[in-house]
Amino acid sequence: MIRDMNFFSPYQGQKKEQKNKNIYVYSMAGFLSVVIVGTLAWNSTNILLLNNKIKNYNEKLEQEDIKEKIAKWDDISKKDDILTKYDTELSKIVGALNTREVVTTDLLDKLSSSLPTEVTFNSINITNTEISIQAVSTSRVAIGEIEHNLKKLNIIQDVYIGGISGDEQYTFDIKCVLKDVE
Repeated sequence: MIRDMNFFSPYQGQKKEQKNKNIYVYSMAGFLSVVIVGTLAWNSTNILLLNNKIKNYNEKLEQEDIKEKIAKWDDISKKDDILTKYDTELSKIVGALNTREVVTTDLLDKLSSSLPTEVTFNSINITNTEISIQAVSTSRVAIGEIEHNLKKLNIIQDVYIGGISGDEQYTFDIKCVLKDVE
């Protein structure tokens, strides 16, 4: 038996491979086309639905009762902002006033600790920056001692004693300048 030889058989296999490759490329292009068209349709549908919702919301916002509610809300919002600013500023003022408290038990304790036994206070006037004291003493040495003791206090910047008068009982004025309390 004679067998025929086909000299073109290697070329026929390449043609088949080329045909398989074309099928693969065309099917991939078709799949990508379907995906692209599908996403386009999906996004277009979503855009149309969202535009319809926006249109409905805008129509609702144009209704008179809604406009009145929005105007009322704007008014309340402005008043709330004003009250918030007012509260903030009041809190700052209260905080500043609390730190400026001059007459404290600590201050009074320090003043009484500097007082010699021979000296008594008739009156004390305390302001933000100064303490004025009218006092009576039985000796001039006690007056010098109270001046010395007040100068040693860390809250007092300067001490001035003026107007000493009397023979057996000395009356005098003390002015103390306070250090910055702030």
